[in-house]
Amino acid sequence: MRGKKKVIQQVVYGFVLLVAVLVVFQWYAVQNRKRMEERNKNYAADSATLTVAKINEDLNDALDLIKTYAYFMEKGMNAPVIEAQTLKELAGNSMFDTLLFTDADGTDYAADGRTSDVTDRSFYMDGMRGESGISVVSDPHFYNETMVCFYTPLHMEGDTVGVLRGAYLAEEYLKNMLTTTYFGEKAEVYLCMPDGTVIAGSVEGTDKENLLETLQADGVIDADTAKQAEDVFLNGGTGAFLCSPESKTDNICVMYLPDHAYVLVQLFPKAVTQRMIRAENLVGIRLEVMLFALFAVYVIILIVRAGREKKLLQQENREMGYIINGVNTLFTRFTMVDFEADTYQYLAGTVPESKGLAASGGYGDFARHLCTLIAEGEERQEFEKEVRREGSHCGIGKPG
Repeated sequence: MRGKKKVIQQVVYGFVLLVAVLVVFQWYAVQNRKRMEERNKNYAADSATLTVAKINEDLNDALDLIKTYAYFMEKGMNAPVIEAQTLKELAGNSMFDTLLFTDADGTDYAADGRTSDVTDRSFYMDGMRGESGISVVSDPHFYNETMVCFYTPLHMEGDTVGVLRGAYLAEEYLKNMLTTTYFGEKAEVYLCMPDGTVIAGSVEGTDKENLLETLQADGVIDADTAKQAEDVFLNGGTGAFLCSPESKTDNICVMYLPDHAYVLVQLFPKAVTQRMIRAENLVGIRLEVMLFALFAVYVIILIVRAGREKKLLQQENREMGYIINGVNTLFTRFTMVDFEADTYQYLAGTVPESKGLAASGGYGDFARHLCTLIAEGEERQEFEKEVRREGSHCGIGKPG
C-alpha cells in the first residue's frame, strides 16, 4: 500500500513538474514575441529613416536640376516664350520624363506642342511669385497618371516671364525609391500627402485616397495604431508603432521628409516576425528537450543507485537479523550505546528490567544502572573502570 502511494506521489510530482515547464515555456514564448516585435520595430524605424533620407535627397537633387536647366535657358532666351521644339530637344536630353513651360498668362506648353490652361495650379501661382518647389499633380492635363513636378521661375531682364517644370510619372519614379525588403519579404511602403492621399507605393495598383483609413478598414492596422499614426500626419515628426496581434502587420513607421511636406508610411511584413519567433521558439523547445533528457538520465541514475542501496540495506538487515536472532537465544535484552552522542537505547523491543530506567537516554544513567547491579566491592570498582567513559561514571566519584 505504501509502495502504491509512493508511486502516485511520484506521478503527481512529475505532472506538477511538467505543468511548471509548460508555464515557463509559455512565459518564454510571450517574452520572446515581445522582444522580437520590439526589435523589428526599431529595425524598421532605422530602415525607414534611411529611406526618407534617400527620397529627400533625390527630390532635392531633382529640384536643383530644374533650377540648373532654368539658369541655362535664361541665358539664351530672346523672347518670353519657349518653343515646343526647344522643349522637345531639352526633354530628350534631360533626366525628367518630360519638361513643360508655363507662360506668364498661365498657358502650359508640352514638348509635343499641346497646350493647356493651368492658372489654377499651385505650381503656376507659386512659380510666378518667384518660388521654386515640388508639386504633386494627381490630374495632369497631358497625362493619365499622377505626376511629380519640380518647378522654378524663368526670368528675362529681371522679370518673371514663366515657370519651367520638370515632371516624373509618380508611380514609376518613386517605386524604386520605395521598394524595401526585409529578409526576402517585400514591405509595403507609401509616400503620401499630409492629408493621407497616396502619391505612390511600392506595390502595384496603389490607389488609396486616405491610406490610414483604408489600412484600418482592411484590418492591416488597428484603431489605436491608426490614431497614433494620424497624430504624426497632423503634427509632423516621426513615429514607429507596434500593432495589435490581430493586425495583418506587426508595426508601422510614419515619417515626414525633412525638407518637404510629404509623409513616408512603411508596413513591416508580419511573416518576417512570425518566422523569427518560430525559429527562436524552436531553439527553446530544443533546449527543453535536452533538459528533459538530462533530467531523465539523472532520474535513471538515481533509480539504479537507489536499487543498489536497497539491495545493500536488505543484505545488511538480513545479516543484522541473523545477529539479533543469535543474540536473542543468549540474552533476553540488549542495548546499543553511542559513545559519541553519549546515549543508549534498548533494541528489538526489549525494555530495562528496572522500572526506574528508561528504554533510552543518556549513557551516564545507563552506566550507573549497571553499576548498581553489582554489590559494593572490588568487582564493582573493576566494572566501573570498564564501563566508564570520559566525563561519565557510576556515581561514586568523578573518574581520575
